[in-house]
Order: sequence, then C-alpha cells, then structure tokens
Amino acid sequence: MKNKINYKSVIISLSLVFFTLIILLSPTTMGNELDKNLTLNKKTLKQGEILIIKTDVSSPFTKITFDDRTYDFRITNETKISLIPISYWTNPGQYTLTFISPDRTFNKSITVSSGNFVSSYLEVDKEQEQKLEPEDEKTIQKKKEDQQLINEARSSSSSQKIWDDNFIWPVKGEISTEFGATRYVNGKLQNRHSGIDIASQNGTSIKATNSGIVTLAHNLLITGNTIIIDHGWNVYSAYSHLSKINVVNGEKVKKGQKIGEIGSTGFSTGPHLHWTIKINSVYVNPKVIVNNKNLNLQ
Repeated sequence: MKNKINYKSVIISLSLVFFTLIILLSPTTMGNELDKNLTLNKKTLKQGEILIIKTDVSSPFTKITFDDRTYDFRITNETKISLIPISYWTNPGQYTLTFISPDRTFNKSITVSSGNFVSSYLEVDKEQEQKLEPEDEKTIQKKKEDQQLINEARSSSSSQKIWDDNFIWPVKGEISTEFGATRYVNGKLQNRHSGIDIASQNGTSIKATNSGIVTLAHNLLITGNTIIIDHGWNVYSAYSHLSKINVVNGEKVKKGQKIGEIGSTGFSTGPHLHWTIKINSVYVNPKVIVNNKNLNLQ
C-alpha cells in the first residue's frame, strides 16, 4: 500500500522554512550582524567634533551619508575608516547615518549636541575694517585672488594618510578666542570663529601640528602670512597672521618642525596664531584632534 502524502504538513513545513529565511535575511538581522564590525568613537557628538567610524576591511560598505552629505571609507592595514566632521552649523538633534554597499544599506543613529559657543567682540579701526569689507577695486580683487589660492591649496588632498600618530599643539600660549565663537566686528555679525586663536609673543616659533605637505605659504589680505598643510585624507591644518614663514609650497614637513613665527599680519589686533583644522571641507575644533587616540591609525 502506497503512503499518502500529507500535503498539509508539507505546506506547513515549507512555510516555516520560508519564514525562517525571511527572518534570517531581514535587514534587522543583517544589520545586527554588520553592526558587530562597526565602531564609532562617540554616539553623541558636540558641534565641532569628529565622528570616527571603523569597520573590518571585508565590510561591504563603501560610503556613508550624514546630513545630506556622502563620505568615503579609507583603508589602512585591515581596517576601513571614515572621518565625518560635525559642523558648527549642524543643528543639535538626532541624525541617521546610512551605510551604503552595492546591494544594501544599513542605518545607525547618532546625536549632535550644542557646542555651547560664546560670543566674541572686536573693535578695529577703519583700515582693518576695510580688509573685511573692501570698497576699492584693488582690495576687492586681492581678496578674490586670495580665496582662489586658499581653495586651490585644499583642492587635492593626498589619498595616503600622511599624519603620524597623535596631533600636537603648534605653539604654547593663552587661548584668546575659542573655536566656534560668534564673531562681531565693530558691532556687526561677521561669522563663527573657524579655529583657535593662541596669543603669544611676536616671533615665537610655530610647529607643524603633524606631518604633511605644504600646499600654501603666502601673504594674504585677511589672514596675513599663512601656511596650509595637507595631512592626507582631506585633513588640513592652517596657520595664520605669522610674522615669518619658514617653509615653501610643496615642502614635506615633519610633526613638530618649525614652520613659522607668531605675528600680527593681516586682519589682526595683536600677535597671535589663528590655527584651524579642516576635515572634508568642514572646520572642526582643533582641540579634538590633539592627542586623540582614535586618530592613531596604524
């Protein structure tokens, strides 16, 4: 006698297999599996800080989107790394990171909190004010040419990581203006302060905050004698208002090497260094890169 097939049991068994596969291959399950290989230096970041994401080199993800911008992963040894700067203009709140691969996406949430920036007030004479808001054609043209030089200096970063372990302070001194300060000049709102002002005596030596290649060494209208260094991976440091420049365009510099001296050139009210860090076209607080172990990418 032939065994009868219990079609009802077969259908139930196939259904269980089908639904098990759905669960195993669901975005949540895949996300949990992929999440194990992802590390974030922080889940809550202040305006001006850096989000540093690391994952295994075998990870399928190639890009990340954050706040309507796309960021690439870089590879060093067996690790993929992405540096995402949090602008001082980014509104506090919760944001979604979207990790992108050729065949899937994966979301993760982070929170941006206020940088608690202070206000900064400067009173300057007419000559200094004209540097910010020039009226004569010659000065207007000079300002345009300077901006072009600055843009070119940051237009083509090395695809290789040039910096060496931790970043250091370029000079010792009193911080006269903090990063992100809302800047008013003669009572008029100008902008946020893009870096840190470090006051010191005229002629004090300034060191490269890390190893890199000089992409600008020039006297500019607003920032005076200015140096920009490319550290690779779209990480740039800049040093302004110098009395003396000790490097030239294209020169390779080592961390701690003397590159110039404190001065008060350009739009300045006294001897100091205006020091900025720009990552992926966004200014970040230079304090967050100093001795930051997460940037020791070996």
